[in-house]
Amino acid sequence: MKFIGFPVLALMVFGAAMIAQAGNIDYISSRSPGFVRLMSRNAATDGADIVSYNPAGLTALAPGWHFSIGNQVLLKDYTVEATPPGASDAVLYESTEPTLFLPDVYAVYRTGRLAAFAAFTAPAGGGTLDFSDGLTVLPMFETGLMQAVYGSPYIFASMTDGSIKASSVYLAGSAGASYQITDAVSASLGARYTSATRDYDAYGDFIIIDGASGTPVDTTHGELDAEKKASGIAGLMGVSVAISPSVTFALRYETATRLEFETSTEVNDWSAIPALASFNDGYKQRRDLPAVLGTGLEVGLSPMISASASFNYYFLEQADQGEDDGYDDNYDNGFDVGLGIQYDVSPRTAVSAGYLYSSLGGSDTTFSDLEYSIDAHFIGAGSRFGVSRDIDLTAAVGRLFCVEGTGTGTYEDHIYNKNIWYLAAGMEIDLGH
Repeated sequence: MKFIGFPVLALMVFGAAMIAQAGNIDYISSRSPGFVRLMSRNAATDGADIVSYNPAGLTALAPGWHFSIGNQVLLKDYTVEATPPGASDAVLYESTEPTLFLPDVYAVYRTGRLAAFAAFTAPAGGGTLDFSDGLTVLPMFETGLMQAVYGSPYIFASMTDGSIKASSVYLAGSAGASYQITDAVSASLGARYTSATRDYDAYGDFIIIDGASGTPVDTTHGELDAEKKASGIAGLMGVSVAISPSVTFALRYETATRLEFETSTEVNDWSAIPALASFNDGYKQRRDLPAVLGTGLEVGLSPMISASASFNYYFLEQADQGEDDGYDDNYDNGFDVGLGIQYDVSPRTAVSAGYLYSSLGGSDTTFSDLEYSIDAHFIGAGSRFGVSRDIDLTAAVGRLFCVEGTGTGTYEDHIYNKNIWYLAAGMEIDLGH
């Protein structure tokens, strides 16, 4: 059994848990049911949820109050296939823990040329991963530790029982205003405050084996129970241009959100390993949400049919604050591109569908057992129905298909995959007429 270079792997594994994915690394693009049904909202001007996508376009709403309330249920299936230390056959590890609440609330008040807005969203994170049978990183942790204790590269840990549970919850409040500069051009300015919490709970029971003789030499137990918290503010800027009555172009920029996570630790039995120092009580570590540049174009093809395209670019390389910032240095900037089409069946009913492709900037050198940011295809469809003069209901379903990834180095031949069903429902209350 060769020494596995443990200090390199540990920092990569528990640096963060990638939970929901439809955007980039930590970001979530699906911040409303309206997005799930269309996949392209960057140039939309038809609802309060565009606070997240085209805030400058809010001046196109009718004067008065506008509200949007929604929730998404995520049915997640994450898998890691890998061979534990000392074993000859690969094991399939799986997490199917759902995310039952991914809420969003938007409020807009339009008067004259001004539109004020506020929002409560979950811009990143997205729930919990629960690998109830553990992952190969647990015996790798213990193997690295025991090799140091015994001073032998032939010692390895065989896991008899183990579990890894990690959650990532980002909640944010946004506020700002949009102003109609001319009949065709509007601009917006705002801010978003984000509070982030990451929880980690893991344990493992091990038999320590001398690989040279093949005999057990000890049994051990290891645990990790830690929480990381951070908060920060981002600036929000946007421009929306009505090129013609049927064509809208929009531009949005979100500054980076500076997040310095501070750790509160109940137990860290692997604290002797330098690369797991970030899980010691009081440890501070940066992991900023990167700046985002978004653009969009919406075109009315006929009185009943409209099409839209959206593009987001994530400045992940600028968010890299060094070797101990929670990001692998090999990440590139990411992007996603979405296309959507809507058909107005009647003045009160619209059906729509869309597609989004996300390139997250990761590669085989960035994949680890709890953060494998693999590229994804996202399709969605749904309907918006007016139940009264003031209330519209939205229902949508989406499916995220990820491109299978394979690790390298410490994680060589680890196979990573994830698929997510999105079930979304929301209500639009339009008091502006």
